[in-house]
Parts: sequence; C-alpha cells; structure tokens
Amino acid sequence: DLVNQAVSEYIKDKLNAEFELHVLEWGSWKDTINLKIASNEEFDLLWTVSWDNYAARVQQGAFLPLNDLIDQYGQDAKSVIPPALMEGGVLPDGYNYGLPVNKEIGSQRGVLLRKDLLEKYNLDPGTVKTLEDLEPMFEVIKNNEPDVVPFYSEKDSVTANSILDAANYIELYSFGVLHREGDGYTVINKFEDPLFIENLKLQRKWYEAGYVNKDAATITDFSGGIKAGKAFAFAEWLKPGKDAEVSATSEFDWVQVELTRPLISTNDTLGSMMSISRTSSDPERAMMFLNMLYTDKYLVNLLAFGIEGKHWVKAEGEDNIIKLPEGVTPQTSGYNPGTAWMFGNQFLDYLWDNEDPQKWEKFKAFNEQAEPSKTLGFIFDTTPVKNEIAAFNNAKGEFSPGLLSGTLDPDEYLPKFQEKIRSIGGDKIIAEIQKQLDEWLANK
Repeated sequence: DLVNQAVSEYIKDKLNAEFELHVLEWGSWKDTINLKIASNEEFDLLWTVSWDNYAARVQQGAFLPLNDLIDQYGQDAKSVIPPALMEGGVLPDGYNYGLPVNKEIGSQRGVLLRKDLLEKYNLDPGTVKTLEDLEPMFEVIKNNEPDVVPFYSEKDSVTANSILDAANYIELYSFGVLHREGDGYTVINKFEDPLFIENLKLQRKWYEAGYVNKDAATITDFSGGIKAGKAFAFAEWLKPGKDAEVSATSEFDWVQVELTRPLISTNDTLGSMMSISRTSSDPERAMMFLNMLYTDKYLVNLLAFGIEGKHWVKAEGEDNIIKLPEGVTPQTSGYNPGTAWMFGNQFLDYLWDNEDPQKWEKFKAFNEQAEPSKTLGFIFDTTPVKNEIAAFNNAKGEFSPGLLSGTLDPDEYLPKFQEKIRSIGGDKIIAEIQKQLDEWLANK
C-alpha cells in the first residue's frame, strides 16, 4: 500500500493517473490470471511471458496491439530496448502485444546451490561441469541433512531434464523442437527423440536415489519451499548475478553453476513483458506509464525495491548500491518482491550490497556472448491445430508431471504418453510446425 501511494503521488502531476499494484503468489498465478481475463475484469497492465500462454492469450484478444501506442507514447522505451528484443516479439500478424523488459537477452540453464551447506561439507561448486557431477554432493546432503532435499524439483521447468533440454534443443512450440547443434531445420517430436528419453532417465534415477522431493509432481508452492530451507540445489534460468538476486529474497545465500551455453531464442525475447489489457479504460496513459519505466530511475527503483529509508537504504558513500535498513530482513521489510526483472529497464536498477558491482557490465557482456538461435523471430501460429493442441495439453497434464519430476518410470509410462500423443494428432502438430517454419525460412 505504501508503494502504491508513493507511485501514485509521483505520477499524479506527470500523467494525471493513480497506480495500484496487485501482487499474486506464483502458486495461484495462472488460475487467477485466467479468471481475470475470462471474466473481462478491468485492469490496465499485466506482466506476461512466453511460457504463460502468451500467444494463446493474444489469439483470444486479451491484449491490445502496441505498435501505434509505442510510436505515439513509447518512444523513450523504444530507443532503449535492443532491436533484437523488439523484433523477436513481433507475432505473425506484424504486431507487438508486449513491451519487453530491457534486461539480459539470452538464456542459460544451470543450478543454484546453498552456500552454507557447500561450506559446511567443504563441497566445491567449481567441480560441477555436468549434472552427474552433482551426485556426490547430493549423497552428502542426503546422508547428513535429513530436512533438506538434495535436488528440489517440481513438475515442469525445475528438473534435471529442463537443463538438458536447454543444452540440446531449440523449442519451436511445446514438444516440437530442433536439435540445437548442427544446421538442420527438421522439426522433431521431442518425446520420441532418443536423446530426450535418455535425459528423462536422469531425473528418475535421482528420484529413486532419494535426491528429489517426493511431492515434486504435485507441489504448488515451490518458491515457498526454497525460502523455507528445504533445498540444497534446484534448477534455474541463470544470468550474471542470479545467485545474489535469489539470496536477497531468501534467508540463505546461493551459488550459481552454469551448465549450458547462453542462447537467444524467440522465447527469450518474450521472456518478460508488460501487456496492455483489452479491458484498459485508458491504453494511452498505460503506455505513458510504461514509457517512464525505461528512463525514470526513481520510478523503476520504487517499483522494484520500495521506498528509501523504509524498505532499503543506500550503502554508505554509494549512489547505486542499497542494503536493508538496520534490523530489517527480507522477510520483514514489507516490500521485497525480488522481481526487478519485471519492470522496464533493469540497467537503471540499484544493486544490493551483496551483488557484484559490475553486474550491469557483465549483463552487457552476457548479451554480446549469447548465441542467436537459428530460428530467432519464428513464432508458431497454433490456430490450424488448436484442437489437437488442446487434446495434447490434456494428455500432458496426465503424464508430464510424473515423468518430468521423476515420479513415474519412463520405461513404463513414456510409451503410453507417446501413444497418447499420436492418437490425438501429435504428428499433425509437428507437420504444421514444419510447414510454418519452412515458410518462415523461405521469406527470411
């Protein structure tokens, strides 16, 4: 409430507007947003991302096209955002429906490891070059820390397989992928690929060894478990300073280990955006507000970190480094969302005192080093196979949580999932992706 009030006071004279931020827990995020959209609830702005049904929501008409609004009221933002981010987010109809946050462009997968436990048992994260290199550490934790899960997992993106997928595939849509290595453009069904099948077995091996939490297939509050100290390690999307970022919102410090090469994919350009709802009563003013987040350092830091003197203070002698006030913890500050990557221009953000002072320079170097995907800019139009995709999503809900979490034996259940995909028209989905990709390549 204090932050809402402070933002409203700041923008009143500038935009003749008030501001109200609604904060949702990750566990209820999808259901709550789906309900807001389905019920035509009036709101202006929504954070959105490729993995959260972004394209489907655009097709449903949930978001407004932004091109004209950007040209009229978002020129400052457009001048700041790298062209690759803007161009990668253009959907097949030629419009942007989300304004991308200016942050790291590429993506990289790896793990975060709890620093106190590494030090307690003299475990060296520098020895970890592959996922298998984690197994001796997991065994130590399993034998000595009964209340800690060696590899904390859930049913989707926080698995060993998610890291291996990032290393081996370029995802075009769901299970339709290309092999990352090589120059080929043949779309394959990931769930039929021998490499994926072998990858899937690693999570199962860890589950059977007792390294994975038994509720991985059904867990709903994953971040709560991390904050409660249940995890020694978990899979994560990484960038320079991700460990310090997570540490700032946790009672524990974390160390990151990168396990894939950075890649710039279309999904990365859709990796953190603000969209304007079709129910917005004033889209022009909503865009004016977004525009400010790319050039107004005070405003973007107010949203990211809260109010100076209450939620944070500047480190002594520093203009750009902040810390928690005396006696305040991440849990008691009253405003510590840990989501600075959702707002505008991250290169304007303050740094916490536990972060690398060179973080933003390293971000820029990370962006320069990231490898552009060979399909950067391709976005699959699901309309021709929407019925098959709906049927696949039902099948996925039946099999995927158990398989990806390691709860189900892939030798027994993957063939059943494969057969189910074939029966609902999986081959038709792959063929349609291939057709659209071939057309995109021909017009590139």
